[in-house]
Amino acid sequence: MTTIDRVAAVTSKELLLEWRGRQTATAMGMVALLVILFLGVVLGSEPARAPAVLWVAMGFATVLGIPRLTQAEVEQQALETLLLYPGSREHIYWGKFLALVVMLTALLAFLWALVGVLFNIPIWTHLPALIGIGVLGVIGLAAIGTLLAGVVLHVRARELLMPLLLLPLALPVVLGCVRLTEAALAGRGEGMWLVVLGVFGLTALLVCPILFEVVMEEP
Repeated sequence: MTTIDRVAAVTSKELLLEWRGRQTATAMGMVALLVILFLGVVLGSEPARAPAVLWVAMGFATVLGIPRLTQAEVEQQALETLLLYPGSREHIYWGKFLALVVMLTALLAFLWALVGVLFNIPIWTHLPALIGIGVLGVIGLAAIGTLLAGVVLHVRARELLMPLLLLPLALPVVLGCVRLTEAALAGRGEGMWLVVLGVFGLTALLVCPILFEVVMEEP
């Protein structure tokens, strides 16, 4: 099997399990929806509030969904079988990373449609810029999230530990996406934050697969 075949097999396995159960997508969607409604009521429904509300909801939804990337292997005691999968353990990282990218992309599309209606934002007018920002944000969240899913794999209280680990690391992504989204909706450029997101995402994609292979080593 080639590297692409191994990565595709892990990705398809993750997406198939999610499609059958839909537990992760449902939980992430409900949390994001509640965060948007709560912040919308507290902060108001002015269009200027929409970028911050959207990306804060994405951050909290990601915190909830990431531990579930390895939950099935732990509950079904299938981790050893997965680790015996032919090839490098980096392939497992890339497979889970791509599956998380797909799920976060679907969630972001749903949230943008919702925010567009609730905050009265002409999304279609700024769609190309918003798609580019979404790609950078999803890649950044998925890259560090997949690594942390392996870090908290054997921790009993991983749902409690995940926010403590992910939120500080994801702060540059969330803040950068908020600033870029505000700039896109206002029709102005924001080059500094674009560079920050690009550098962060590239660094995460280079470093996280290597660290994932280390943390997944059998004790």
